[in-house]
Amino acid sequence: MTQTITAAPPVVTPQDRSRYLTASGVALWGAQIGQVAVPLTAVTVLHTGASGTSLLRTALTLPFVLLGLPVGAWLDRVRRRPVMIGADLVRAGALITVPVAAWSGCLSTVHLLAVVVVQGVATVFFDLATQSLVKDLAPGALLARTNARLATVTQTALIGGPALAGWAAGMLSAPTVLLVMAAGYLWSAAWLSTLGMREHPAGGVVRRHLLHEIAEGIAFVARQPVLRTVTVAGSMVNIGTAGVMTLLPVLALTELGWSEGELGLFLGAGGVGGLLGALSAVRLADRLGAGRAALLVGVLVAPPAVAVPLLGRPVPGPVAAVGWALVLLKVGFDSVLMMTFRQQVTPAGLLARVNGTMRVLFTGATALGAATAGVLAAAVGTRWALAASAACLACVWIPIALSPVRRMRVLGTHT
Repeated sequence: MTQTITAAPPVVTPQDRSRYLTASGVALWGAQIGQVAVPLTAVTVLHTGASGTSLLRTALTLPFVLLGLPVGAWLDRVRRRPVMIGADLVRAGALITVPVAAWSGCLSTVHLLAVVVVQGVATVFFDLATQSLVKDLAPGALLARTNARLATVTQTALIGGPALAGWAAGMLSAPTVLLVMAAGYLWSAAWLSTLGMREHPAGGVVRRHLLHEIAEGIAFVARQPVLRTVTVAGSMVNIGTAGVMTLLPVLALTELGWSEGELGLFLGAGGVGGLLGALSAVRLADRLGAGRAALLVGVLVAPPAVAVPLLGRPVPGPVAAVGWALVLLKVGFDSVLMMTFRQQVTPAGLLARVNGTMRVLFTGATALGAATAGVLAAAVGTRWALAASAACLACVWIPIALSPVRRMRVLGTHT
């Protein structure tokens, strides 16, 4: 038996949206900086080796696989903003313990691993709540533009976050960077608490078994044609990107003899491409039609993907870097349009569950892409494995061409 209470939509001001975007941006930058600062702390303070840093990275991503579905179902029962504030406070509290322990000489690998797990769990709650709350904050035509601003912040953090973390760790020490991150999370929580909007639970009052609600979210993704397309295309992007990112350092540093700086410039070009894609998504969708733009951009950037496995022989590094930038332009473009498609075809009462389902699938696709790339490289060589990953990226337009997404003319419609 389901009891639903219908509530008036929350009133949102432009100031609320700006504060939300600012707080989310601080948290996104903190997450990217932490992916570098935490391993640097392990290496510089605890003298951890490659296996230890790999364990830390796994511990950070594992909560998304294990908790994405139940957290998504739970978030469809509650208000999301208090969850985001609580997640920020938990992340800040966990991070503060690291520099305190390091400066007192009692930091251990177990301590750092526990902090990473807590960070990962809190980030699951924060990220899924963020993706669900944005629909209330930006109704109608504002949704795509708000997603574009979030994607722009994300791409900027991907480009600048790791570099800033490395520079700050050299200037201040890695534990001090974590202390600054904790302050950022506290600021984000304080800023979110100033929002004037009155948020309502997404689906009214629903009290059924959590497993049943999880199954509802999975079933909705499976039967909704637009969501199926978003899932397939997004999984292909994650598989291909993870494969390239796994193998590219091996090819560049080992076979081609590049320096770390040269590899960083190559990867930075990709980040710039992703940023340009996020910035241009709404404008192209308005001009060409949302579905047509998604299909056309995918077709146009498919050929440059071929340059990646040919890096160095016969394609020069700068040319391949341009090709990689164009590939990630498509990734940045999709991060706006596909997220908007997902939010607009999903009822409010299912949104967190749909986000949780997709987060689990996309995280699994990333792990599959990295693992498959390693197996293929051992079997057929690095370049052929890179070619398989690049081919996956080059074919992302195919599921869009075969789905109703290609006929979507305006963001938010199916015609």
